[in-house]
Amino acid sequence: MELRIMVTGATGTMGAELVRQLHSKSADVVAVSRDLERLPKDIKGMQVPLENRYLLEQAFRDIDVLVFIQPLCENMIQQAENVVGAARASGVQFVLKVSGLGASPVSRYLYQRVQGEADEILVQSGLRYCLLKPNIYMQCFLKSHYESLMAGTLYLPQGEGRTSFVDARDVADVAALLLQDPWRHQKREFVLTGERALSNAEAVSIISHYARRRVSYVPVTEEAARKTFNREASPWMMEAQMSLHRATREGAAAEVSGVINKLLGRDPRSFEEFCEDMKKAWVLPEPQEGLL
Repeated sequence: MELRIMVTGATGTMGAELVRQLHSKSADVVAVSRDLERLPKDIKGMQVPLENRYLLEQAFRDIDVLVFIQPLCENMIQQAENVVGAARASGVQFVLKVSGLGASPVSRYLYQRVQGEADEILVQSGLRYCLLKPNIYMQCFLKSHYESLMAGTLYLPQGEGRTSFVDARDVADVAALLLQDPWRHQKREFVLTGERALSNAEAVSIISHYARRRVSYVPVTEEAARKTFNREASPWMMEAQMSLHRATREGAAAEVSGVINKLLGRDPRSFEEFCEDMKKAWVLPEPQEGLL
């Protein structure tokens, strides 16, 4: 019998790629997103707030496997409690949860600690589960850092810390593989990283090569970063982001796991491959005539 799969966060960096892959394989997939307009028209989508336990229970009816992807936010724990509780009440058979590298309820970094606390809710629930723990996606350079890179300089309070950036497409490849027979991976967790750990200076140098223009990384103090932080974000979000920068600066994001190679039988995409695939994004638009 074909499994019916639901993916939350289905228009996010990894979720969108996973939904695309599942759909291309004719899987029975339902995509949950706050922005259904970003879904391909032939994919079934639902808007279900993770804060509403009742609506979640209704949405999870007849769902066999739930891929639980949630964004970093102040109410992550409440969301996890709602999702896991609704999954149990609705008879979901298996949960594949996407967490993060270093996630632990006892981490000294807020960013990893809240992810670990959300994971623990699932672990203690009695549901069958598997955890994916990817490092920071390479795609963050296209999303979180894009404006800075286009302006020519990336400022971050990460010092010379290294990160084993992973391509979100590789994480989606792993998830799609595990979903072929999720029961085989019950109670397992997979740490997913790139092939090597890069400093921001090295990563930006590679981007500079593919952009065919000078792009630089400048390490700044945490105090300086706080002054330029998004003023619309909450104090909690600021602390979570600063804890991620601190973890990177202190070497906690440099692990290289080799798991992608073992699972997929190939090396993870390199940062160079990512930059090559996305090279059009790095190039400044040509100036229009008359505007020089």
